[in-house]
Amino acid sequence: MHVTEIQITNPTYRQSLGQLSAVVSLSAESRDVRLFCEVPAAAERREGEGRSALIREALRQIRRMPELRAGLEKLSFAPGIYENVA
Repeated sequence: MHVTEIQITNPTYRQSLGQLSAVVSLSAESRDVRLFCEVPAAAERREGEGRSALIREALRQIRRMPELRAGLEKLSFAPGIYENVA
């Protein structure tokens, strides 16, 4: 899967749970994969770190897909897509 775009929609911060959740969409030429992601939300987190944490969670989830785990498909990124995720 060659990821050409990453979008985050419906971000929700739940203060009582200390969680940030959103739908992270990974777009490729032949398909789109939408993943529901939840990450701990830290009040001291710098700008953009919540977005990066959600994307890292989405990548963790997608790497568990059977075709990726079995090595039948490789995960790659268009230039500039993955560099923004520290």
